[in-house]
Amino acid sequence: MNKRDIEQLTDELIGEAVLLLLRRKVPVNSMALLSQLRAMQEAEIDARRRSVFPTIIAYIEALMVGEGKPRRETESTEQTDLVKMLSGVGQQPGKGKIH
Repeated sequence: MNKRDIEQLTDELIGEAVLLLLRRKVPVNSMALLSQLRAMQEAEIDARRRSVFPTIIAYIEALMVGEGKPRRETESTEQTDLVKMLSGVGQQPGKGKIH
């Protein structure tokens, strides 16, 4: 799998996780996103998709503890911004959240 395929799959998996959280009508925050991604990883039968979860999870965990730097230097800015937005990292309470 090349870099572009991995990035596209990462975006798809994060999007799926967020949609599942929204359908369940639970808050979309970093902890919920991590829990959902872990649950999806456990249930995933496609080895290609399953192989991407550890990288996504580790990246979001790194953002949560304040490292804030991508694990891969090739990580795109758009992808980084999307993960930060979805996980709530760097947002002030009540600011920029959609309810």
